[in-house]
Amino acid sequence: MSFYLIVRFVHIAGAILFVGGLAARQLVRSLAAKAGDVQALLAITRAAGRVERIMVIPGNTIVVVFGIILALITKAPLLGFLQGSPTNWLLVSLVVLLLGGGVVPLVFVPRGKMFEMALEEAVASGRITRELQEKLHDRTVALFHTLELAAVVFVMFLMVFKPF
Repeated sequence: MSFYLIVRFVHIAGAILFVGGLAARQLVRSLAAKAGDVQALLAITRAAGRVERIMVIPGNTIVVVFGIILALITKAPLLGFLQGSPTNWLLVSLVVLLLGGGVVPLVFVPRGKMFEMALEEAVASGRITRELQEKLHDRTVALFHTLELAAVVFVMFLMVFKPF
């Protein structure tokens, strides 16, 4: 068994973990809006957070790190035209993934903190509050989760078809 095959296997396993985690997280999050009481909502929110920590974050990290290692092993043009290559799908993939990673501290973390505060207040009051309902239906978060999924599908397309 070669080092290349091990790196490739870990890269693919990371992609499965990442994409599976994204799908599982979104499925769990979709249940949150239907929660009938604050304790059920709390359990659903904790489940989504656990999927994020156990699958999405490690899967994303594995995909990027082992993808870069794989590109270096195979001498693939990771930086495309910046290194004089006509092949640019890897560069575009990297840019898309890095931009997606930038959304985390700019959108998901601050809005997640606001959601957590509203959730804590709702738990303390024993009911789903109006403020928590608003945070549950945050259009910005929904938009960026949709863009996140679209970006992953786009990168998968680039990996398979290598169009440029």
